[in-house]
Amino acid sequence: MDKTSLIKGHLEMCVLGILSNGKSYGYEIMKELEKYNLKLKGVGSIYPILTKLKDNEWVNTYRELTESGKFRVYYEINKQGEIILQKKINEWLEIQNDIKSLLKNNVKGERMRWESN
Repeated sequence: MDKTSLIKGHLEMCVLGILSNGKSYGYEIMKELEKYNLKLKGVGSIYPILTKLKDNEWVNTYRELTESGKFRVYYEINKQGEIILQKKINEWLEIQNDIKSLLKNNVKGERMRWESN
């Protein structure tokens, strides 16, 4: 299993997190994910996630004319999206703590080294 498969269920949270810093567009969001080694397979992979966020009414979209004369779609988190982001963060932290606790209590010896307690 590759890292992309592991994070697939958490990409909405990651994208909402990026958008919580301000408006952005698909390619820019994808590049931000890549900065944290959260690479998607192909440029088109980000757009189904953005479409789902829009369909769920967690983001607002609008078009802006670029210097090259083409329109670019921007995404901006809205109030509902902020609520969902906080919920997803809380769920992520809970799952992370549960898994860490399970492993700490079951994996013996020097096989596991933990960065923090």
